[in-house]
Amino acid sequence: MDIRPLPYIDIQHDALSVFDDVEQGVVGSEDIWVSGYKAGSSSVHGRARVVPREGGGTEIRARDGVEIKRLSKTHFEVSIPALHLDRIPVKFPRAVIHPPYTKASKLSPPLQVNSIALSPNGSHLLVGGPDGYCGVIPVGPGANAQDMIQFKGHVGDVLDVHWFPSGEVCLTTGSDLSIRIWGSKDGINPRTLTGHSRAVTSLYIVGVGKQILSGSKDGTVRLWEVGASTQLKRWNLDHIRPVEAVLVIEDDHGKAVLGAQEEERLVLVLTQVGMEIWNWSTPSSGSPRQSLEWQLGSNLVCGAYCPSLGILVTGHTNGVIAVRRLETLDKPTLFRRNESPVYSLAFKDTALYAGTAAGLPCRLEVSLKEGDQISLEVKEEFAGWEAVGVESWTIGQDSMWCAGGEGGIRRY
Repeated sequence: MDIRPLPYIDIQHDALSVFDDVEQGVVGSEDIWVSGYKAGSSSVHGRARVVPREGGGTEIRARDGVEIKRLSKTHFEVSIPALHLDRIPVKFPRAVIHPPYTKASKLSPPLQVNSIALSPNGSHLLVGGPDGYCGVIPVGPGANAQDMIQFKGHVGDVLDVHWFPSGEVCLTTGSDLSIRIWGSKDGINPRTLTGHSRAVTSLYIVGVGKQILSGSKDGTVRLWEVGASTQLKRWNLDHIRPVEAVLVIEDDHGKAVLGAQEEERLVLVLTQVGMEIWNWSTPSSGSPRQSLEWQLGSNLVCGAYCPSLGILVTGHTNGVIAVRRLETLDKPTLFRRNESPVYSLAFKDTALYAGTAAGLPCRLEVSLKEGDQISLEVKEEFAGWEAVGVESWTIGQDSMWCAGGEGGIRRY
């Protein structure tokens, strides 16, 4: 396989505390480390001395092959000439929220956030975690995470969370097989949808929210009528393959490229080893219009669809990010930063946000070139992670949030 390497920069996760210590005179000066990597090239491990500046503040004296400039309290630019990395933005979080969480026992692991979603008006975060942990956290000016409204009802890990378009109602699901609807202000659970026989991994809210789609490890995708709490349709995947993600194509261009202009929607059902594309009009007894095997030598973990570019992106356990045009789904262009599994992908316009099992969240820019060529370029690195998985993204008008293995939710 032809896999194109993507360079990446890693910086000491607690570097901001070093700057604070030097500015406050706790230490006279101190080093931080900065590393750069690119497959096929020798890695670069540099250091930067943080020293007090006469008149206040700090200055940076970089060495060992790295150059670093501080643009604001949380925003840096890093250059590594040996890897042809020039002024790459590296951002630390503007805020870190730690949801209130009490471990079931001393032996229980710390909170792992599986899924987050920002409310339509940007004032609250919906959070899903282990052992039924989920709820709404205020994030507006002056908000306190301790004022979280916790939802009580799930008894397994909460794997996927969403806001209905109204911003008043939430949708959650997980390993306890249930799909639950909640009032965001009072935590009341007026409806619970049941029928899946294994963990439900993915949800999609249709239109204004009268219907929802669910995908499950039981190898089915189901369409539900929310108001009546009834199942309208059930699609059975070939070989009963567990569903990892459900994506929906609603844009006219995407449907036209796949020859389905007459369909209201197309449903992309992603499994570890391949994908099935279903017509929205297909009845429960029907079959997919198209099937595809990944053939990448590793399992899928996550996926995202970009309607403005007409591309499907998938993340895999061997660190590969596969980018496919809808016109040529069987001819992916492959990229990789390192071999850590790609845990999460999300689009905002043509910007692709990616996180791995080793942290290293970043913003990539996807470009379509002449001759069906696809390029993927690192535009920003997001620092402040200490080798823990980035499980979920949610993107607002002026902020981006990600969360994962150690429970903190970071805003950039």
